[in-house]
Amino acid sequence: MNAAVAEVLSEATEGILRCSEAFALVPRPPGFMPGLGYLRNYWKQIRDYFLVVKQNRTYRICVINAASRYRSPMEMASMGI
Repeated sequence: MNAAVAEVLSEATEGILRCSEAFALVPRPPGFMPGLGYLRNYWKQIRDYFLVVKQNRTYRICVINAASRYRSPMEMASMGI
């Protein structure tokens, strides 16, 4: 591992964290007019979701995106290019 690899890894990690923070803020509304029973159940799901997200704010899609985006820069940095 050289300084260039460490720099690319740092950028990728920062990108994952920014993506995860933004992804956590995306509202997930229902696609229909919900009734009271649905809203009550949905509220419980949202509460449980935020309890989990509070502990682990990294989303898999953000990691996959960073891996695809930083693969070439990481390989080039490891070769010293």
